[in-house]
Amino acid sequence: MVEKKKTSKTHKNSKASAKTILVIDDDSTVCEVMNAMLGLKGFAVLMAFNGVDGLKMCADHPVDLIILDLNMPRMDGYMFLEHLRNRWANENIQRPFPAIIVLSGVDRQEDLGLSTSLGAASFIQKPFDPDDLYKTVNNALGI
Repeated sequence: MVEKKKTSKTHKNSKASAKTILVIDDDSTVCEVMNAMLGLKGFAVLMAFNGVDGLKMCADHPVDLIILDLNMPRMDGYMFLEHLRNRWANENIQRPFPAIIVLSGVDRQEDLGLSTSLGAASFIQKPFDPDDLYKTVNNALGI
């Protein structure tokens, strides 16, 4: 299921309000919490609940940042990253490749290493601290 949700911009931050974040996680609670938290900071937030729907969302909407769970049904985070990289390389997409933050419930060095090799800028472990999330998102977006 793909859900497009643009949050209200209650926090005045022009740099944040110009940025769109796609959260891909099979846990709808994680998506809703991130939607609320990031929306309060002025980001537009889109949600997808698996990698297949995430790819469709990336094709349909310009996205500045993807927060990606690794363990999901249908298509996991690793396969999503491979497909997204291939799509950008082979389809001559005329917008910048989005920054990637990997989100995982397990703290494993091999997850971090493989994610980084596939282009992830950062890694956040669930459960996450809101301040760490904001800091990681701002760093990944360069704001």
